[in-house]
Amino acid sequence: MGSRLYSFIPIQPELEQNSDYYIEKKEIDLINKTTILFYQFQLHKDLTNPISIVPDGCIDILFLCHDKTPCATVHGSRLQKKSITFQAGYEYFGFRFIPNQDTRKFNYSMKEIIDGDILLADLFTLDHHAVERMINEKKFYERINLFKELIGNNLFTDCSSQRIISYAVNKIYSSKGNININNLATELGYSSRYLRKQFEDRVGLSPKLFSQITRYQYSLHMLLNNNSVWDVIKENGYYDQAHLINEFKKFGNITPNQLVRTLEKI
Repeated sequence: MGSRLYSFIPIQPELEQNSDYYIEKKEIDLINKTTILFYQFQLHKDLTNPISIVPDGCIDILFLCHDKTPCATVHGSRLQKKSITFQAGYEYFGFRFIPNQDTRKFNYSMKEIIDGDILLADLFTLDHHAVERMINEKKFYERINLFKELIGNNLFTDCSSQRIISYAVNKIYSSKGNININNLATELGYSSRYLRKQFEDRVGLSPKLFSQITRYQYSLHMLLNNNSVWDVIKENGYYDQAHLINEFKKFGNITPNQLVRTLEKI
């Protein structure tokens, strides 16, 4: 089973917009055949409002690099735009990935993580010095290497059902979320019911909802790069402007034009 590998990774624009500094590095996850993102940021010390996080279909693992109260939290994809309060003045190191895990060694299913937060140590057995070592390492690229050494092997495994979801995710990305799920299941040689079950077990979302979030993320990326609303409609398969507006209000609690006006003030 082969499919083109897409380097698309969903974005969280308010993190970068509200940071004193923000750095990231994309890598290819050869097991899941998707792109993963390592990033690091520090928020403005005078930031008074919480950061808004939008649906992205991903899971983020965030390390609060605080000498006295270090913490590692797993953030599941939001289903609607929600606020998260970060501690200003402290560094955060993050890892963003498309969930497609063998959850048998996890204490939570992917569905339980979606739209919620748990401590990393509650997700699976973790060396009690791992978080401390991650925090004590000050260099971004060394933290990436340490993450792979201490945590990566708990996240990435390989099995036949994992390859099914990897293929499906890349097909959804290649279509920018505009794909018939029944046709996708047929292409894979499975029933749509089986595909949905595998998707919900491994990603935490139905393939239909994941596709809608993917289309929203592609559209958000286009607007952030100064494309017009009409270009977004044409490029991403919306029926009309009302369809685009409804999806943006569903996931981001804001219309595309309101988003554009907000960006013009930054």
